[in-house]
Amino acid sequence: MSTSIDRNSDLNIQIPTVQVPKFSHLRQDANPILAAHMLQEIYKMVVEWQQELQDIERERIQITNSGPILAAWLESRTFKYNLTGTAIPTPYETVDLNTLTTIDPQAGYRLCGLDEYGALWTRPCSMAEILSVSQSIARYQQLKDLTERKQQVEQHIRQILEDLVHLRLKLED
Repeated sequence: MSTSIDRNSDLNIQIPTVQVPKFSHLRQDANPILAAHMLQEIYKMVVEWQQELQDIERERIQITNSGPILAAWLESRTFKYNLTGTAIPTPYETVDLNTLTTIDPQAGYRLCGLDEYGALWTRPCSMAEILSVSQSIARYQQLKDLTERKQQVEQHIRQILEDLVHLRLKLED
C-alpha cells in the first residue's frame, strides 16, 4: 500500500490575517526622540539654574565686601515757616534717595529700623552720614532681592527634583 502526499494541501491551510498596527507620528504617541528632547530641555534648565545660583553667590560676596549693610531706612524732617518766621517741624517722611541732592539745609534726618524683637529704634543722622547710610541701606536691599531670587531658583530645583523622583518611581513599576 502506498501513500501519496499532496504537497499542495499544506499550502491551503487558512491562516487568520493579523491587522498590522499603524504608527502615527502624533505628539501623543510614544516618541523616544521627543522624550529625549524633553530630558535635554530639563537638563538645560537645571544647568541654567545652577549657573544663576553661582552668579547670585558671587554677587552676594561682592556686595558684602563693598561696605557695611544696614537694615533700616531714613526719614526726613522738613521745616515750614509760619508768618512770624518760626520754624514748624512737619512729621517725619521717608526720604526718596533720588532727591538727596536737593535737601533743605534746615531739614533733619533720622535713621530708623527694627530690632530683633520688632521694636522700632531711631537715631539722628547727620548730613555727613546721609551718603554712607544710604549706600548701606541700598546694599541691604540688594542682598534682600538676591536672597528672594535665590529662594525662587532653589524652589524650582526642589520641585523638578521631586517631580523626577516621582517619575522615576513610576517608571520602575
